Parts: sequence; C-alpha cells; structure tokens
Amino acid sequence: MPARRKAKSICDKFNKIVSNPVQQLQRLRSGKLVKVIGWLPTDVPEELIHATGAFPFGIVALNGRAVAYSDSHLQDWSCSLMRCSLGMALDGSLDLLNGLIIPHICDTTRMITGIWKQTKPYVFMDSFLLPRQIDRPSAKGYLIGEMGRLKARLEQFMDRTVTAGELCASIRLYNQNRRTMRKLFSLHSRRPHLLGNRDIYNIIKASMMMPKELHTDMISELLYLLEDNDFQNRSAKDKYKIRVILSGKVWEPPVLMDILDRSGVISVADDFCTGYRYIATDVPAIGEPLTALAERQFKHIPVAAFAGHSVGRFKNLVSMVKENLANGVIFVHLKGCEMENFDYPMLRDHLSSAGIVNFRLETEVNSLPVEKFEQQIKMLTEMSGGGL
Repeated sequence: MPARRKAKSICDKFNKIVSNPVQQLQRLRSGKLVKVIGWLPTDVPEELIHATGAFPFGIVALNGRAVAYSDSHLQDWSCSLMRCSLGMALDGSLDLLNGLIIPHICDTTRMITGIWKQTKPYVFMDSFLLPRQIDRPSAKGYLIGEMGRLKARLEQFMDRTVTAGELCASIRLYNQNRRTMRKLFSLHSRRPHLLGNRDIYNIIKASMMMPKELHTDMISELLYLLEDNDFQNRSAKDKYKIRVILSGKVWEPPVLMDILDRSGVISVADDFCTGYRYIATDVPAIGEPLTALAERQFKHIPVAAFAGHSVGRFKNLVSMVKENLANGVIFVHLKGCEMENFDYPMLRDHLSSAGIVNFRLETEVNSLPVEKFEQQIKMLTEMSGGGL
C-alpha cells in the first residue's frame, strides 16, 4: 500500500475514535475486566490511574447535542464544555465508566462535582484539588500531598497497592508517548502540507482515549510514512500560507480546524489543554514518582486556570510566535469562560504593543460563528501581507 494511503488510513482511525467516543468506551470494556475511570480536563495525573490497573479515559471528544440534557442543572451561561460533559453523562453516553475524576480548576468545575454526584454518581468519584496559586512556596508540598491522597483513594477502589516501580513504569510509558507526539507535532509545524490541523489535533485528542502503547505504535508508523520522500514530493506544499498560534482551553468545536485547513492557515503551536500543552512536558525520570508528577505540573505551559500565570502566558505566547515564525495569535475562547475573559484584555494589549497581530474568537462546544471567523482569517491574511 502506498505511503499516502497508509498514512490516511491511520489518520482515519484516529478520527473515528474522536468522532465516536462512546464506541471507543465500549471497545475498551468489551470482553475485558478493566475498570475505566474518566477524567475531565485538565491536568489529572493519568499515570496514577494507569499504575493501579485502571484505564484513564479523557472526556474530551464531546457531543454538542448533549448540552440540552444539562439545562435543568446548570445555567445557560455556564461553560459549554462542562454543560456538555455533564449532558453526556445524563444521556447515557458515559454509562460504562466505573469512575470519574474532576479537577478543580475554576468555579464551574467546583460546582459541577456536587451536581454530578447527585444526578449521575459513579462507584468512584473524586475531586482533584490542584493548587491555584502556583507561585506560593507551599504549592509544591500541597500538590505532592494531594497526589498521595488521590493515589490512596485509587488503591482503595482498585483493591491493590501501587509500588514506586509500577508508578515509574507508567510514567515511562506516558513520557514515551508524549515524546513521540512531540516529534509528530514538530513535523506538522515544519511541514504543514504533510499533516493538516484537524489530523494532528485529532491524534492528540485520541491519545486521551486510547491505550498509550497502541497510540505510540500508530504514531510511530505515521512518522515513518510522513518522512517517506515520495509522499513528501507529492504533497501540496503551497497549501498553507499563514502560520498562527492558537490560545485557549480547548479546540472546540472541531469544525474550527476544518476552517483553518480550508483557509490555508496552519496552527504551528498552541496552549490548548487538548492540544500541544498536553504533550509538551514530561514527568522527570528521576526521584520519588509522586514528587516527579508534581514537578511536571509546575513546568506546564501557562494557562488561565492558575494564578500567577498571566505574565507567564504573555511571555510564552511571544516566545511561541518568534520561535515558530508565526503571523499572529488567535484566541479561541469558550463563551462564559471567566478565566479566559479575565486574562484576555491584558494579553491582547501586550501582544498588540509588541506588534503581534491577534484576534479573539468566542465559541461553544456546539457552535462557532463561521462567517465571522472566516472574515477574521481574511483580515489576518491581509495584515500579514498574504503570508510568509
């Protein structure tokens, strides 16, 4: 089979998983005794779940129609990401989960935990309390303690004790997957004609719902195929003219990436929790494993969820623009996201003062102002002189 066809076949498999997360959940539970523990974005330590013998399943591939099921429980001005996640539980899409971990990263995630426990409880439910003020000297010690608390709860639920060696093995597995995905994303950024926006971001999102061993094998094969000279020579190298940085929590709705692909705009970097940020940082391979997991949290790409990151976000965005020769920054903000709304005015003004073209797109999980977005892209193209 030609390299192009093989590569497309692999990308289609990832797309199928992202397009039908319920089927993927059924596949994981079919004929197996494995327990599946779901997690909401972001920064839940999946390695802890994996080390206990359970399967960590990211609730990241969302069905926008499920939003309606949560209307009687959440205000319509609440974040559509959380409304949709709860809605998928209420409509039965997540019935095969054995448990759920909700990280407390904003007011909505703190509020939704109690609602979820009352309306759709699982055998195992936990609220993972990440430190919001990460610059405090006490933050690291607190997080190590919280990691230990979560580990103990998982061990009790799974009726087994996790050794340091087992946790280190899970850390190595996840690090290997992240390293391989970074290689693929680097290829995407340098040679966007080989792998479009929708494909690379589907691959990252699929990794949150697949066994890491299988996912790593598939993307390793894809890397090999993309580096095939014949495939490179036959690809449309002139398709992408504009290079952008995307900034926000998640890339929703998925049609966002389709519009960028059609418009010849390539995302060369981002700070999405379901994008490059998810794969950017490894867990240190030395030292006590719980401490190492906590260390990774403090080395993450800055986001709005954590106080003290505002200045860091600006510096990080500027660095990403310069390092990736980007034409500008597109903020992709979920409607009603208080964290992003708080940071945005400062980030906008700082970027504009630095001479970096930027604009904001407000979306919901189930909707996107297509015409407005296309007009903004056209404006970005004109301001960038037609691209690089």
